[in-house]
Amino acid sequence: MDNQAKVFTPRLILQLFIVLVIVPLLPMIVSSRWAWPEAWIYAGIQILGFVLSRALVARRHPDLLAERA
Repeated sequence: MDNQAKVFTPRLILQLFIVLVIVPLLPMIVSSRWAWPEAWIYAGIQILGFVLSRALVARRHPDLLAERA
């Protein structure tokens, strides 16, 4: 349990926020166009791909996920 507590550091939380929120929304942030369906689709695909890849790795190789974290 103590090892898992060390995994969620403030730096990791900030990195996850950047990867899951800032990067997918970057086209809309830069252009200031929030009514852009293609950018929303891009953001959804990128977030879904990230989550699915992490879920698959956690299921098949949890030790790899812990090592990379």
